[in-house]
Amino acid sequence: MAPAVAARLAHASAEAVTDLADAELALGRADMAAARLAPLLAEHPVHERAAALLMDALAAQGRQAEALALYERIREQLADTLGTDPGAALGERHLRLLRGERPAADATLTRRDNLPAPLTSFLGRDADLARIDALLAAGRLVTVLGPGGAGKTRLAVEAARRHRHEYRDGVWMIDLASVTEPAKAGAALLAAIGLRGSALFDAPAGLRGTPADEVDVLADQLGGHEALLVVDNCEHLVDAVAHLIAALLTRCAALRVLATSREPLAVDGEALVPLGPLALPEPDADLARARSTASVRLFTERAAAVRPGFGVDEHNLAEVLRVVRGLDGLPLALELAAARLRTLSLTGLADGLSDRFRLLTTGSRTALPRHRTLRAVIAWSWDLLDADARTVAERISVLPGGVTAASATALRDGTAVPAADVPELLADLVDRSLLHLAPDTGRHRMLETIREYGLERLAEQGELPGVRDRAARHFAELVARHDPLLRGPGQLPALHALHAEYDNVLAALRHLCDTADTGALALSVDLIWYWQLLGRHRDAAHWLGEAVALPAGGPSLTRDIAEGLLALNVSATRGASAADWFEERRDGLRALNRRLLDHPRLPGPSGVLTAVWLASLTGAEVPPGVLQRLVEGPDVWAAGMACLVRAQLAENDGRLDRARDDLRVALECFTRAGDRWGLARALPLRALVRQYDGDLDGALADVTEAKRLAREFGSLGLSDEIFVDLRLVDLRVRLGETARAAGTIAAARERALLSSTPETAILLDVREAALRTRTGELVRARELVESVEAGLSTHVLFDGDQGQALAGTVRGALCLELGDAAGARDALVRAHTAAAGSGDMPVVASVAVAVAGLAALHGDHREAAVLLGAASRLRGAHDRTDPQVRELSERGRAALGDERFAEAYGYGRRLDMAAALARTDPARPSGAPPLPLPHDGGHSG
Repeated sequence: MAPAVAARLAHASAEAVTDLADAELALGRADMAAARLAPLLAEHPVHERAAALLMDALAAQGRQAEALALYERIREQLADTLGTDPGAALGERHLRLLRGERPAADATLTRRDNLPAPLTSFLGRDADLARIDALLAAGRLVTVLGPGGAGKTRLAVEAARRHRHEYRDGVWMIDLASVTEPAKAGAALLAAIGLRGSALFDAPAGLRGTPADEVDVLADQLGGHEALLVVDNCEHLVDAVAHLIAALLTRCAALRVLATSREPLAVDGEALVPLGPLALPEPDADLARARSTASVRLFTERAAAVRPGFGVDEHNLAEVLRVVRGLDGLPLALELAAARLRTLSLTGLADGLSDRFRLLTTGSRTALPRHRTLRAVIAWSWDLLDADARTVAERISVLPGGVTAASATALRDGTAVPAADVPELLADLVDRSLLHLAPDTGRHRMLETIREYGLERLAEQGELPGVRDRAARHFAELVARHDPLLRGPGQLPALHALHAEYDNVLAALRHLCDTADTGALALSVDLIWYWQLLGRHRDAAHWLGEAVALPAGGPSLTRDIAEGLLALNVSATRGASAADWFEERRDGLRALNRRLLDHPRLPGPSGVLTAVWLASLTGAEVPPGVLQRLVEGPDVWAAGMACLVRAQLAENDGRLDRARDDLRVALECFTRAGDRWGLARALPLRALVRQYDGDLDGALADVTEAKRLAREFGSLGLSDEIFVDLRLVDLRVRLGETARAAGTIAAARERALLSSTPETAILLDVREAALRTRTGELVRARELVESVEAGLSTHVLFDGDQGQALAGTVRGALCLELGDAAGARDALVRAHTAAAGSGDMPVVASVAVAVAGLAALHGDHREAAVLLGAASRLRGAHDRTDPQVRELSERGRAALGDERFAEAYGYGRRLDMAAALARTDPARPSGAPPLPLPHDGGHSG
C-alpha cells in the first residue's frame, strides 16, 4: 500500500512542477521554465510532457541544437527503458524544429487530440460510420473488425475526427502496430496522451513500470474526463489490450474507446462493427451503376492520382470491373493496384491479378512493413494463428465456393487436427477476420485474396495437389449421394445442397480433368440431372466434353452415356455452332445410340432416357419395348418419366388419345415418387390436351399448379418455367384476357434475363408478337417479329427448324392483318417447310391455320374450311378455343352456310397425315384446281 501511495504522490509532485513550467512558458518566461524543467528531467528521464515543454523553452531561447539533442537523448532513453518510440507530443516538436518553425506559446494548453490529418478523401462506409456513431452513443467500447487492408484504421479515425468536438477532454489515437510486447501496451497509451513519465519511476524497484502502475496512472488522469481513445491495431496484443481497456472503462465512467482489430477484444459491453470489402458492382453492371459503387470510386480516385485524367468509361469498364471484383473490393488491395498504373496498362493490371502477391508490392514507403504489400498484409494475420487454425485455413483455401464444417473436416484428413475441433477452429478464423459467416446459410466464405494466400502456402509446402485430391473425392461423394434424391421427395433439399456447393463441385471436376482422373467421367454423369433441372445446358456441354475428351481406359457404358448426354446438351445450347457440331457427328451419334439401345444391361433412368432422347435427336426409331421396360419396372420415377416421354412423342405426332393415357400414368407416378419437377413438366402438357378438348378451366388449373410447383424452387429457378409461362399466356388469350396475358409475358421477361439460353427471349418475342398482332398493335408486333428473325440468324431454336416455323407463322399473321397477301404467302411457305421438317405436327397445324387465314383473305372460304380441318387432323384435335380458328370458322359459316362449311371441314379432317401436310402447304400452286369434296356431310368443326 505504502509504495503505491508514494508513487502517486511523486507523480502529483512532478505534474505540479510541469504545470508551473507550462504556465511560465505560456507567459513568455522560457528561461524560468527551462531552469525548472531541467532538474525534473534529470530525476525523471522519460517524463515526456516535461521533455516536450523543455524543448519548447530551449527553442524559444534560440537554442534549437540543444532542443534536438534533448529529443535524441529522450528517444534513446525510451528505447532502452520501455522499448518504445517517443509519443506524439515529442514527435511533433521534433518535426517543427527540423522545419525551423517556432512553437505556439499555448500549444500544450489548447491541443485536444492527436488524430492524423487525412491525406486522401474518405469514400464509402457511410453505413459503417452511422453504426459507430450509434454504438458509441449507446455504449462505451466499439471495436471495428476486419481483415488486413479493409480500412479499419481509416474508418476509426474518420469516425473520431467527425465527432471530436463532442469529447471535452480530447480524442487520442494510440497506434499499437509498433508495440511488440504485451507488457508495453500501457506505456503506449501513456505516451500517446502525453502522460508517460515520473510516477512509474518514483515507485519502488519491484513495482516500477508494471502494468498495474500504468493502469493507476491512466485511471487517475482519465477519471472524470470525457475523452475518446482510438486504440488501433490490437490484434497481436489482444489479451493485454482487452485487460487494460476493461480496467480503464471500469474506473473511468466518462471514457469511451474505439478500437480496431482483426479479432474481437471479448470484453463485457463490447459492440462490434464488422468491416467487409467495399461495395462491388455486379459483373454485368452498366457504366452508371459501376461508377456509383464505392470500390470503383476508390480505385478511380487513386488511379487518377498516379495517372492524371484516368476515369471509368465504356472502353475500360470491363477491365475496371475485373480489377475491383478480382480484388474483392479490399481497399488496400485497390490502392496498391491503382499505384501500379504508373507502370502498367489497365489491361496488364487486370491480367496480372492471377499473381496478385507479386504484382501488388508498391505500397507507401511511410507505412509499416506489414502494410506495404498485399502479401505482407495477409501474412501478418496468418502468423498470428496457432498451428491447427493455420492448417485448417490453408486447407479450406482450395474451396472457392465456401466452407462448411463437413467440408473443412474432410480436408483436415491426414493432419493432427482433431475432427471435433474443426467447428471451433472455423469460429476462430471468423473471429480473426479470415473467414466470414453467412448467418442464413451457416456457410463460411474466404475473401479471394486471402484464399490465394492460403493456396500459395499449400504450394510452398508441396501439399496443394494432395489437398485438392481430398476435396475432389469429398465433393464427388457428395454429388453421388445427392443425385438420386433429385428424383424424389428430397428433391428440393438436395437441389439446394448441390447449389450451395456448386462452385466447389466444379473446382473438383476441374481438378479431376486436369489430372486426367477417370473420376471426372463419373462425376459429370452424376451431375447431369442437376444440370437438367436448372437448365444449365452450357455447363453440362462444357464439362461432359472435358470428361469424354480424357484418355479412355476402354469402352464403358458410363462413357457411352456421357457421350450421349454431351450430344443432347450441345444441341440444347441452340447455337449455330452447336448445329454444325451435331451435323459433323450425326453418323457417330446414331452408332452410339444403337449401342445404347442394344446394351443388355442398360440401366434406367440415365441409360434408357439418354438412348430415347438421343434417338429423337438423330431421327432414329425407338423400339417400343425400351420405354415399356421402364414403365413395367420397379422404379416409380423412371416409369413416370417413360410415360411422360411417350406422351410428348404422341403429342408431337398428333396422337392425343395415347398422350392422355400416358400423361395420367406419368402424373400418378410423379405424385407417388414425390418429384415436383416431373409434375411441373407433365401438367402443362396435360393443360395443352385439355385446352384442345375445350376444358379451359381444367387447363388453367393445371398451369396454375405447375407455376406453384415452380415457385417452390425459389431463387434456383426451374429450367422449364418459361414453357409454363407460355402455356399460361396461350390460355389467357383463349379466355380473352389479353391484358393479363401481356402481364404474364412481362413477368416472364424479367426471369428470362437470368437465363443463359437465347431461346427464352426468342420465344417470348414470338408470343408477344402474336398477341400484339391480335390486339392491333401492329408497329410493336413488327418490331418483335424483326427481333425474332434477328435472333434466329445467330441461334437455332429447338430441334430442327421449329424456330423458323414459329417466326414464319407470326410474320405471316402480321402480313395478313396488314392485308399483304404476297408477304403472308412467302412467310408461310418458309414456315410450312420448316415445320414439316421438324416433324412436330402441332406446329405444322399452327402454320395450317395461318394458311387458312390466307385463303380467307382471298375470299376462298371453302378452302379455308378444308385447311382448318386438315389442321385438326395434324394436331389430333379440333381446338375450338383457339381465337383464330374460331374467327375463321365463324366467317366460313357465314359465307358458306353451316352445311357446306361442315362438309369442307370434314373433308380436311379425314385426310391422312401425308395428304394433310400436302394440302396445308401454301407453296401449292394457287391456280391448281381445288380437290373434290365428297358429299357425305363430313364432320362439323
